[in-house]
Amino acid sequence: MEDLVSAAVQMNSRMGDIEGNTAKILGFSAQAASLGCDIVCFPELSVTGYGVPGSAENACSAEDIGAILDASADLGIAICAGMAEREGDSVYITHFAAEAGRLAGTYRKTHLGEREATVFEPGDSVEVIRTSKARIGFQLCWESHFPEISCMLGLGGADIIYMPHASGLPPERRRSVWSTVLPARANDNTVYVSACNLAGDGGGGTVFGGGLMSFDPRGCLLGEDHSGRESLLVTAFPSEPVERIRGSDGGSMRNLYYLRQRRPELYGIIADPSRRP
Repeated sequence: MEDLVSAAVQMNSRMGDIEGNTAKILGFSAQAASLGCDIVCFPELSVTGYGVPGSAENACSAEDIGAILDASADLGIAICAGMAEREGDSVYITHFAAEAGRLAGTYRKTHLGEREATVFEPGDSVEVIRTSKARIGFQLCWESHFPEISCMLGLGGADIIYMPHASGLPPERRRSVWSTVLPARANDNTVYVSACNLAGDGGGGTVFGGGLMSFDPRGCLLGEDHSGRESLLVTAFPSEPVERIRGSDGGSMRNLYYLRQRRPELYGIIADPSRRP
């Protein structure tokens, strides 16, 4: 990981308005680049808008995000955004990272909500994506409640986990949930965590509450915005804390790299599909 500046965006995305949503993404990306940001992350399904079943009906493919790919090269910034992605007869909730005019990587949501599962197919892998300055991963919306995903990303070498949301929780409730969950994901895995949420009425039956929060690798709050209005949160992510903790010998709780202390031989029940609570 190199020192970098990250931006996260809360924005209103209208369901099915791919052109309008893309224009907004490009505008915020240009703003982030002008502020010296290296990476900017947008909410879940920010390109196509969120709605069930409406999102699937407006699914697109890589050909439809050409303007975002081009902007990543023109602006010199990695752009992370989400779309309902169609492949054959299947539609996925996909988040992608574009950098230098190409797709650096994609992630298809693996843990679908009950309503989402009636429309979308789940992804089948958890991937770490390499950008020029950091290795990143995605956990989408309620996936932030699955520590196994964060652990897999941490073990895979992720430096930053972005958590794009499409949540209708009001701002204060959203802040409360994130303040409980996200610091643990950061601290347990020695990663930066940055969350962003859709904001306002997207035309798909949900009024989204917005929200932006970032945490350092020890779970300390770096910045937040719960105004519910479209905005951009800029946060510096220096490499030093990640490198110091991961490179420590474990002699101090202050610098303890928890993933190194795991005993995976004891954890078989976690991966046993026959075990249900």
